[in-house]
Amino acid sequence: MAICDGASQIAAMADANLIFASPRRDKRSGMGISMITTSKITTTDVKRYNKNRVFQLIYTAGKISRQEIADALQLSLPTVNQNLKLLFEMGLLCYEGSFESTGGRKAQIISVNGAARYTISVNLSDNGIKAAVLDLNCQVIGSMRVPAVFERGASYGETVADTVMRLVEHTGIDSSAVLGVGITVPGIFDMENSTVVYAPTMGMKNYPMENIARLLPFECRGMNDARSGAFAEFWFDRESHDKKEGKTYLMLNTGVGGSYIDSDNIRFGSHNRYGEFGHMTLYPGGRPCFCGKKGCFESYVSARCLSSDMGITLDTFFEGLRNGNEEYKKVFDKYLDDLTTGINNLYIMSDGDVIVGGPVAAYLREYKDLICRMLVEKCSFEIDGSYLSFAKCTQQQADSGAALIFLADFISSI
Repeated sequence: MAICDGASQIAAMADANLIFASPRRDKRSGMGISMITTSKITTTDVKRYNKNRVFQLIYTAGKISRQEIADALQLSLPTVNQNLKLLFEMGLLCYEGSFESTGGRKAQIISVNGAARYTISVNLSDNGIKAAVLDLNCQVIGSMRVPAVFERGASYGETVADTVMRLVEHTGIDSSAVLGVGITVPGIFDMENSTVVYAPTMGMKNYPMENIARLLPFECRGMNDARSGAFAEFWFDRESHDKKEGKTYLMLNTGVGGSYIDSDNIRFGSHNRYGEFGHMTLYPGGRPCFCGKKGCFESYVSARCLSSDMGITLDTFFEGLRNGNEEYKKVFDKYLDDLTTGINNLYIMSDGDVIVGGPVAAYLREYKDLICRMLVEKCSFEIDGSYLSFAKCTQQQADSGAALIFLADFISSI
């Protein structure tokens, strides 16, 4: 995180929606949701509220001084010092030297102690298993990839659990400091996120997450991979926290999915299927899709269309495209036509911003002007295409979304 260089900048952070303000958790996501309460406020409530505000401000700022905390939150220095003492005793803060002197005693740099807590991200897909350990500051301190194909029975869950435990051992972290394991799957979960109803690209159906969770000494939560990416995008894009309007997130991976997220919630839908944009019908009776139907959006804009379906990688495709490969250009022109048709449909339905994420998004950024022109041409209304943006998260950050839920809960509980 960037270093805060003035009370006014920090005050802006304090006035914004600081991460997750109140600990009301949605049972399906674990996400902290802001909530206004009319119950009587006690002195204990005020003390806890101030402690949480102090911690969240430090967390958001990254590096900050005592005086800056007092100025931003309009608290007295004794109150700030009291709360800092409690947070230091909890092992949540550390000193990182001193700021440059402005004429008096150098102010100490106060930061969050990343080693105080950890969370583990596990991503399951047709490409295998990816796992990473993140500290409290969301820094990846270790990761591991294991080639594995899903199959029914005990062996797959054992492979996932073994990957997690080997990673914990490899990083040498204190397992008692692990908040939980967030597991993403490119598929649809039941209403409780306890069973993967269907993950077409993996051939996974009605798979209980308990098959993995029972083998691990940590709390586990499952999440659709597109929602994970959307949540991570919200988490790392601090500018979005104080905006009332949410954004539609479209993920372009080997599968295609999406989500909607704002400062209050993630949408789930009546059957926990909100955001399955990949299964909009683009061409009735068209290409077969992994879901068993034909003509789905996913069949025309997934990463496979520009890579494995052609027997190459995304890197190879876009390098060839830049070098004038005519075959690749023809494929890409068709790809963009189909992609912008789908994005235009999402925009018409949502009347709001659309973020494109996933592995393909990184390659599409250089074509943004072209994509926006195509969107303008296809829209029935007068627009300039500025509603479209590409995810700011790295793919590794996007993968961590389910794990970040544990950090959100922890931070809101302090």
